[in-house]
Amino acid sequence: MEENIFITYAKNLTKQNFSTMVSVPIDNNVNIKTILNLDSYLFDVKLENGNGKAIMTGKLGVKVLYIDVDNILNTITDSTNFSQTFLDDAITSDCTLNVCDTTLVNNIISSDGVLKINVEISVSPTLYLNVGLNKKSNYENMFVKKTEIDTSTISNVVDAAFEHTINMQTKDNVAKILSYNAYFNAENVTAADECALVEGKLFCNLVYETNKEDGFEINEIKDCFNVKTEIPIAGLTGDAVLDLSFVVNKSKNNISTELEDGNCEITILNNIKVFGVAVRKISIDLINDMFSVDNEIELTKVSRDYNSNITCQQLTETITGEVSLAENETAIEKLLCNLNIEPEITNTYIKDNTLYIEGIVTSHISYLDENKTCQHKQTELPFVINTKIELTSIDCVHPTVNVCDCKVHVRRGTIIELEYLLNLTLAIYQKSSCEMVDNLTIGKAVDFSDYDYQIYIGKPDESLWELSKRIKIAPDDLVKYNKDLPSTLEGGEKIIIKR
Repeated sequence: MEENIFITYAKNLTKQNFSTMVSVPIDNNVNIKTILNLDSYLFDVKLENGNGKAIMTGKLGVKVLYIDVDNILNTITDSTNFSQTFLDDAITSDCTLNVCDTTLVNNIISSDGVLKINVEISVSPTLYLNVGLNKKSNYENMFVKKTEIDTSTISNVVDAAFEHTINMQTKDNVAKILSYNAYFNAENVTAADECALVEGKLFCNLVYETNKEDGFEINEIKDCFNVKTEIPIAGLTGDAVLDLSFVVNKSKNNISTELEDGNCEITILNNIKVFGVAVRKISIDLINDMFSVDNEIELTKVSRDYNSNITCQQLTETITGEVSLAENETAIEKLLCNLNIEPEITNTYIKDNTLYIEGIVTSHISYLDENKTCQHKQTELPFVINTKIELTSIDCVHPTVNVCDCKVHVRRGTIIELEYLLNLTLAIYQKSSCEMVDNLTIGKAVDFSDYDYQIYIGKPDESLWELSKRIKIAPDDLVKYNKDLPSTLEGGEKIIIKR
């Protein structure tokens, strides 16, 4: 008889919300007239966990695109350190946390003297605890001769990166790159020995300034590129389960331009950081045979709920809506750009085998009003997406969302029409329950040279007294070596006796 159980224990922890203030010093000769765009990002993130809590530390960077009083566009950047503590009884030193799914919302507190920016940060941690149990029963030997517990590496945080170079072409005469935004959507990620095979799409949004006789003009390019790469990851095996996130380095230092007769070719070197969890199945191998009183094995068992059968689904959905100007706002003459587009999932639930995903997409729209004055407006577009779920007993759904494309139109000068193409990745875990070995105690060693054993098979409805008469052994000796025998046998029991 052989029973094999492999467990991947995954749990979504409570969503964490915290805020961090960034104070960006501004030179005396800088006078901000209008802030066009504000972008924030996390980097150098580290995690330390154990004893019911985890501490996430890192740096928060901000990038501000603004127009000064001389109508000149510039960018300023700064960063600050942050620390956040997560509390949950399930967090131990040997577990793994993945907090790759983050949402950042910016709020400018003050732009007089020192630019004060308050960034609201939301993270959705996923806890991974990986346990395996492989129990074998072997009646060739009547005692426990060997107990093996394989505690090889059960999980590890992946820390890797890869580079992808793209070319974006425009007919405009580009004077300055103002802002670059990109994200990578992994469509297929599989594990192999010592590497991860990744296929996906890289979505890019480039905002730039062009030279015009009547002044500057802001334009943007959007494009999508296919990516297929192998990422070296030491120690990774082909049977591992991967839950990875990808973050694109948005630094303008990686962008070069070539001008020729008014046309421009922009080359961007994207460094894409990979981090997350690679879950590797392990086993605890026990040979749990018959035993004597002198060599008794005590097994302490616990029942644990766990989430297994990790699968992923991809959803693509188009959402539309509109935002109206207030009565005191001047009508729109011309749209300049729509930047800092941030989708956020606010609620996920399952009802009648249908998964409902609620969220909101925020963005920052810059435009010229009827008075030729540059204005900007924060927009919010809520959405609800639903899809049928075929699996049963779903315990944990971990969704992430990205905006693939955005279209903006102005109607009657006062209504902004928005259309977003969303891509959702659903990591689905199915709930199960299993009894596992929590503690193992082995008695003293046994000298096998002085023992002679035999095995008898019980007959249906045979009493212990009838069995004792049949195999010619006292009832007390029978019970001594077979503790769990019922008073009436069902038939087929393996009964050990010592002669």
